[in-house]
Amino acid sequence: MANWHYQHQGQACGPVDQTHLAALFRNGTLPGDTLVWQNGMAGWLRANMLAEFQADIAAAGAAGAGSGAPPVMAATDAEQHKVYGIISYLAILFVVGLIVAPQSRFVRFHANQGMVLCLTMVLVELAGRFLGWLPMVGRYLGWGTQVLGFGCVILMVVGMINAARGECKRLPVIGGYDLLK
Repeated sequence: MANWHYQHQGQACGPVDQTHLAALFRNGTLPGDTLVWQNGMAGWLRANMLAEFQADIAAAGAAGAGSGAPPVMAATDAEQHKVYGIISYLAILFVVGLIVAPQSRFVRFHANQGMVLCLTMVLVELAGRFLGWLPMVGRYLGWGTQVLGFGCVILMVVGMINAARGECKRLPVIGGYDLLK
């Protein structure tokens, strides 16, 4: 019976039958926190709160674990937590989003990217400090680390723009590392 509706990318979709909707959760097309509704319900609910879809959502999580692809998430997650995604790129402030919204896939993605960027910036700074003391070549190596530091600032701006747009795009060069699971 085609009586389920769901929200995808800010749009209400449906009606579809329960089998079709369950398949969308199982294959990872829709995240578990997708809002769903059917006739007789008082309002929209997250699919992972309904017994009808919990097994399919769990199956999608097990199949997608460790795939390395950016997470697919509901537009509402990105809209609700956009500020925490943006501040994740401001050095150690990636921790704020993890404390305030630990279950948000959007925040966790950007906090991971921010943590990788923060560690990269610390390593570049330490390299600049130590290599700058080397006789003869220290000045040139110090300049090289300043260029790398400027590159980190550019990556910070790119990450903040991605978060402000509600997108989960990995940072160029350093974004492939997942420190948070």
